[in-house]
Amino acid sequence: MKNIITMQKIHLKTVNRMKIILIFCITFFSINITYSQSLESLKKIDTVYIYFDKANKKTLKYPDANKHIEFYKNYVTYRFEFNRPSNTIFFDSNTYKNTDNMRKGIKNDVKTVKKSFLKKNKDIILDYDFFAEIGFKKTFFALYKKTIYLIDKDEIKGRKIKVKQVRMSCFTCFEE
Repeated sequence: MKNIITMQKIHLKTVNRMKIILIFCITFFSINITYSQSLESLKKIDTVYIYFDKANKKTLKYPDANKHIEFYKNYVTYRFEFNRPSNTIFFDSNTYKNTDNMRKGIKNDVKTVKKSFLKKNKDIILDYDFFAEIGFKKTFFALYKKTIYLIDKDEIKGRKIKVKQVRMSCFTCFEE
């Protein structure tokens, strides 16, 4: 009789543990689905952040060689390249968006945010892998009218992150 009661207790404990594990799994997967990045979710927002890590071999960062010209003093180009050189997307960072804004004194937005910004906004922070997974062409056309900010991993200092407004361009993209 004691064996039966003991077996029933063990069974109840096992069932309760399985329920807890099932609840945990459902919660975990629903959170991932809620915060996952997709083109549909990008279409609903007006501001996107690009996370740039030069450790990725398909990315490149280089300053402009025309430092003697006022407009190009702080000009830096960030590049995502996919398979063919013609499928390259550029993110240009500069003090001014264009020469007209320079004459008017309108500067691009640069701000400093806390490191927790990365976790809070992970659903609108895109990196090279997102472009490669979804496709450069689809991602480019989903983003081309949005306000784009860039987070350069090299410019993360302690708990502070420099976020700067950039212009996205693609000169010879998607040629077949």
